[in-house]
Amino acid sequence: MEELENMPPQTPHERGAAEDTHHGSPTGHEALKDEAALVNRFNRLVLRLTGKDPIGMLNAILTNEVPKEQSLGAYAALLNPKGRIQTDLRVLRSGEEVFVDAEPEGAGAAREILDRYAPFSRVKIEDLSVRDEPWGILGLYGPRAAELLGGLRLTEHETTRIEAGDATLLAAGVAVPVPGFDLLGPAGALNAAREHLTQAGARLIDFDAYETARVEAGVPRFGADITPENFPAEAGILERAVSFGKGCYPGQETVARMHYRGHPNRTLHRLVVDGPPPPPDTPIVQDGKQVGRITSVAPLPVSGANLALGYLSRNTRKDAPLSAGEAAVRLAP
Repeated sequence: MEELENMPPQTPHERGAAEDTHHGSPTGHEALKDEAALVNRFNRLVLRLTGKDPIGMLNAILTNEVPKEQSLGAYAALLNPKGRIQTDLRVLRSGEEVFVDAEPEGAGAAREILDRYAPFSRVKIEDLSVRDEPWGILGLYGPRAAELLGGLRLTEHETTRIEAGDATLLAAGVAVPVPGFDLLGPAGALNAAREHLTQAGARLIDFDAYETARVEAGVPRFGADITPENFPAEAGILERAVSFGKGCYPGQETVARMHYRGHPNRTLHRLVVDGPPPPPDTPIVQDGKQVGRITSVAPLPVSGANLALGYLSRNTRKDAPLSAGEAAVRLAP
């Protein structure tokens, strides 16, 4: 297997792809549901924030509030003044250390916005992703994940330092799309942990299996299902990413108005595709008119069905058929 730090640049659907060497055994998607699966998510942006009050700075600009406890983090978004999502991200804490990670498609916006506010808060931002030995993330998911880490139990976004073989890493609890843990650290430590965990019984799986589980769970991904044109209410992330009890942040007025007084013009849905899976950006049509578009397509079928995510207009009729390309489309149960 290639060392993580020697991996070539990858497209979004190839992110973290690793050869599934267990041919003839359950698929990678089944391993996520029934076993313990390793997924390389190495090209996510990883930042470390230090200085006077990084949490205070983040709480002033994020849609969600970071808990006061030094081992608890949060999922949130950065918005522009009009309330549109510039990127989503995760904040993790480990004692005095504060980490932020984001999808590669949102890396530029995350760095630009955080760098804009950092001088006023006397916060220093270090991009760990571009060090001589870059940091990354190794996902360990599935019902046996905790067993392979000595019975570790963490709530979502809760962290602790762990030993995995000869590697010392930061472990963060994960709830969606598949429960487990994200292991953060430098490339050498992640390689050592990967070797240790595969010997202990974890399955190294192709990223397509993880992407299929994400679409199946209806979890949007920035750069595919969420773009800088979307509002949080459209993408269905209000419950996870927005606090309506925190102080002001850029775009808050729009988010609150849409939540309390109105309805988004479009919303993201889980879809079942009956026919050839259409590529992302394929229009969804009803009665000869476009009412939405496909944003993500699961690379693998689930129980014989092709799954997708896509936006539908609030005027879409529930009693009329939908199509995308040559396929019929229906709302997933």
